[in-house]
Amino acid sequence: MSQITTLSGEVLTSRKAETLNSQSLRKTVAVREIKIINDTTIEFKGKRLELTKDAFKGLIKMIGMSQSFTKKFETLFNSEAKAQFINTMKNAMASQMNEITMIVSPTTKKVVGFSKKATDLISHDRFMGLTDRLVDQHGLSITNWGVDANNGSVTINAFNPAAQFDVPGLSDEVFTAGITMKNSPLKGIQIMPYVNRLWCSNGLTTAMSSESYSLNSLSGDSMEKFHEHMSELRKNKFIPTGFQDRIKDAVNTPASMQELSWASSKIKKHVGDKAESWIPYAENEAAYMNANIMDYSPKASKSNQSIWSVVNGMTHVATHAPDMLAMDMQDKDSTELMVQAGNLLGRQWNLQGSARSPFSQNAHLDATAQIGSLLN
Repeated sequence: MSQITTLSGEVLTSRKAETLNSQSLRKTVAVREIKIINDTTIEFKGKRLELTKDAFKGLIKMIGMSQSFTKKFETLFNSEAKAQFINTMKNAMASQMNEITMIVSPTTKKVVGFSKKATDLISHDRFMGLTDRLVDQHGLSITNWGVDANNGSVTINAFNPAAQFDVPGLSDEVFTAGITMKNSPLKGIQIMPYVNRLWCSNGLTTAMSSESYSLNSLSGDSMEKFHEHMSELRKNKFIPTGFQDRIKDAVNTPASMQELSWASSKIKKHVGDKAESWIPYAENEAAYMNANIMDYSPKASKSNQSIWSVVNGMTHVATHAPDMLAMDMQDKDSTELMVQAGNLLGRQWNLQGSARSPFSQNAHLDATAQIGSLLN
């Protein structure tokens, strides 16, 4: 089994400084003072500011409009008409929501989000203080620490060396459990189960697990409930509920061509054409073409990979690419890819629950067995 690599004291000190420097800036402004130029730009007091995609989506939602409506509006008219319409809607609701708080990244200078309340933010400094206490109290070791300037978030993965468990019936599947701790300016602090597959030390964050917990306030009552939650996690050695059964299902469920394509795209932007070595999408697509199957439905068509194989392809890149495979993959990219892999593991799969057939999948139908066709 591989040895799980933990961050040294020197690296942790550097990460903490980087985290403090990335603390999002807040400015409460009048709603009428914001003018939407397009999906990526706003104007405030004569100065234009860039928006992230999530910031634009959040602003549209606050105004009371849906993304699908704004997209349809632009197809019927144009981007300028859409911006004018959104601004009209924004000004109309200014009497109900007079002020809004802009959240800006100090590194990219982009607006990363909007909040209705100026106090809806837990500082990275206080988050790191909480993280230090959790690491000490629960005997955790930190493996990843990613700071994402694009959304103002910080994500930390940590495991408990004593929290090792296996999957009954699968001899090679042994894990060490822990937690993922994330702080973002819009969602506050999130705690999610984190597991390391010891066979190749791949990390995985199960963000959709029932053990996930959100903390939007550091008040006495909120902290008391939070520590009760952490205590329950520790009693179960941080093992996500139903994780072993989920692994077994993933081993026995084929990934659809759509799921294979999605996973391939997630790692390809980090490792380029090497992605095929972990997620063989091109190979599977070629197999369909060679069989002259041109109009297959990606969502309903099987690949030659299991869900578990695809998940591990993603987590292998997330865990090892920063050192071996990619030139520009950082801890923030690794931690995000681990969450995306965990999302795949936790969601409803395209081919999940399909009954096994006793007949050969690729066999041509035997004409002598077609009872109805033989009836005169």
